[in-house]
Amino acid sequence: MLKPKKTITKKEIERDPFLESINKAQAHLQEKRSDYMKIALGLIVVLIGYNIISEKQSQSNNDASAALGQAMVALDRGDLENTQFQLETVISEFSGSESAKIAGYHLGKMKYESGDKIGAEIYLSQYLQDQPVDVMVSSTALMLADISLQAGNTKEAISFLNKGIKKSKDSHTRRMIKLEKAKLILSQGDIERARAITDGILSNKDVTVIEKQVAEELLGRIPG
Repeated sequence: MLKPKKTITKKEIERDPFLESINKAQAHLQEKRSDYMKIALGLIVVLIGYNIISEKQSQSNNDASAALGQAMVALDRGDLENTQFQLETVISEFSGSESAKIAGYHLGKMKYESGDKIGAEIYLSQYLQDQPVDVMVSSTALMLADISLQAGNTKEAISFLNKGIKKSKDSHTRRMIKLEKAKLILSQGDIERARAITDGILSNKDVTVIEKQVAEELLGRIPG
């Protein structure tokens, strides 16, 4: 004989552990719905803001590059007054960008060539610290070393050359700066160190013609 089906009451359903968990979760979601919506909307706003900032940053970098390009065109034409104005504009309007750092190098070089050593040192020292483009590190270090030499500070000049050697990734550039360092060391009377640097350059199998020429000229000035 079949047993009658048991009728499950509402009270028993509510007592079921699994169903109670679902009910509690639904009740919690309903209760906190407003808070969760605020959090979700907040995340959306943050994501939108990030995308806007990224697009603005990208546009800013493009504008900075274009402005630097205009300055280089003016420099190529020999229009130094306009070049200086353009470079200063890039530095002030796009501070911190790679274009602004490169503009600082060119402005420092212009000041160096015009005899404004103090102004040149400010921009060139910053460029040597930032070093956005390796290829200009050597000339930066050499100009700063020359400024220090003119001020009678050989020790500081050698320090700048050491920074140039350390930051130069190109072997030829690094060797040429080492030879300049050897010249300064020789001028201080340190013959052995100057000879050691020069011999080290010449011992490289891939020494270039210009490196060999400068090194041999330096050896010719070393007594003994």
